[in-house]
Order: sequence, then C-alpha cells, then structure tokens
Amino acid sequence: MKTCYRDRTTTLPNPMNRPPPLETIEAFIEAAHGPSFKVAAARCAISPAAFSRRIQALSQRLGVDLFDRTGEGLRLTEAGKRCLAQLEPAYLELLRAAATASGRRESLQVRLSLSHSLAVGWLIPRLGGLRDVAPDIELSLDTVRDESALRRGSVDLALCFSDSDLSGLASRRLIGVAGGPLASPELARRFRDNPDLAEFPRLSVTVPSGLWEWWTEQAQQPPITATTQFDIMQAAYEAAAQGMGIVLGALPTVEPYLKDGRLVEIGLPWFRYPGQYCLAATPAGRRRRPVATVWSWLEAQARQTPSLRVGVANASLSRSASL
Repeated sequence: MKTCYRDRTTTLPNPMNRPPPLETIEAFIEAAHGPSFKVAAARCAISPAAFSRRIQALSQRLGVDLFDRTGEGLRLTEAGKRCLAQLEPAYLELLRAAATASGRRESLQVRLSLSHSLAVGWLIPRLGGLRDVAPDIELSLDTVRDESALRRGSVDLALCFSDSDLSGLASRRLIGVAGGPLASPELARRFRDNPDLAEFPRLSVTVPSGLWEWWTEQAQQPPITATTQFDIMQAAYEAAAQGMGIVLGALPTVEPYLKDGRLVEIGLPWFRYPGQYCLAATPAGRRRRPVATVWSWLEAQARQTPSLRVGVANASLSRSASL
C-alpha cells in the first residue's frame, strides 16, 4: 500500500502581497474625481476623517504619495495618476462582475459621458424618446467633455468634440456645430435700432476662449471680445435670456432657447465650425446589445437635429472649439 503524506505546516502569507482593501481603493477613486475630500467622503457615506484615513492607508500600502496639497486644494501626483489609471478600470470591472454574479441587471445599464451644455441643451430634452423605444435600458450620464472617462472604463459611450483623441476607439461623426449671435427679444429689438455690437454687452464662456474674436474674424468685422464670461454655456444662455447681453450661441446646445423664444436671432450671420460632436465606444463595448441600442438611438436623434441655421456661411477655423 502506498502512503501519501502532505505537510500541513501553515505558511503565513506576506501581508504586503495582498491587494489593498477595497474600501481604500474606492476612496482613492472618489477623491481623484473630486471636487474635494469632503464631497468624496459624502459619496462614500463616511466622515471626512475616516475618508482621509483610507487615503493615507492606501498611500502607505502602495508606498507612494497620491495627492499634493496646493493653494487650490489637493491634486493627484504623477504617481497618483498612474495608480488611478491602473486601479479604476480594475475596480469598475470588479463591480460589474459582482453585479452579474448577484443576478442584477447590470448588463442593461449604459453610461454615457458628454459635456454639461450638450446634456442640458440637446440630450435630456430627448430622453423620453429613449424610454419609448428601450424601456429596459438604464442610462446614466457623466458630464465629461472629452474621451477620458471612456478610456478609463467609467462609461460605455462618449459624446465628445472631434478634437478629442479617438484613436483605437469605435467612433463616428454625429452632429455639426454652428455659432451665431443671439439675444432676448427685447434686446434684439434694441440692437436692430442700433446695430453695433460694440455698444452692447457680449456674453461668452471661458472655455473655449476667444469665441467672439473667432466670430468677428469670420464675419469680417472689427475684432471685439466678450465683456462677461461664464464657466458653462448654459449660464451664458440664461444670462442672455434675461437681457444681460448678446451671446454667441451654438447649435445644437442653444436649441431649447430658440424653440421657446427666450433667445432670438439678431440679423447677423451664423458660421459653421470645422469640427463636430462624435460618438465613441471601445470596440468590445460597442458590441454590447444595450450599448448598440443607445448608439443607434443617438444616431437617429442626430439625424433629426437642426445642427445648422438656414443661410449659415461656411468658415474655416484655425483651432477646434469644443462647445
């Protein structure tokens, strides 16, 4: 008879070979997306002090400083950026796997990133149509204007301007962009009595910069600049609708204001931007049925979008402007 013997001596694993606790990774990812530790702690449903301890624990566990403290607050170090690029996709994949194992309908969730202005001015007014054709799909939005959220795996689709890096992604052109001066009905009447832009307040956004300079160049008018700037386009539209000045509006984001008459044209030309909004996904993500459904629905909505005004002049632009 052959006797087998197994050594049952216990070998303690090296604690440093274990992965960091999941709650410290979650805290780090939330902190990296800001805007502050206090807000990120609230998203994790813990106190700011407990949240900071989790960040410190992960930093010590990885042996690197994850954040630098600056005059404007905390920001990721270069090591922190590398850690985020490695940890976030793995963390999100683990959450998806856990959802699938638990039987939840994770496969019907589709996450889409796009700019705040495009979300408010174009997508959200149309979302009822998506519920009509695909009531089982759960769509969530992330207001990121470029492809970064798609590349790190936190969204399934990205609607971004064509100056984004779409290499290696499945993508297509979706919506053209045009810009022209708009005002409230009352201010538009005053402008027609005195059609001199220099005599009126001019509204714009901080990013992209120089929009009025671009428009006057295309219109072959003397250069002028914005007198008041806002950090989001919707704020500029709302200020113009209240009569605070003439705004350089952009289709499609200004479409709701034109439809309800809160903003009107003032008789000056619109010009076409050379870029456009593009739809992108990873090749693997594009093949998921819910993602493909939302992709097709967005294409249909784009075809129905009046991206250019009647009589818009074509113009060249030396730089892309991701409105």
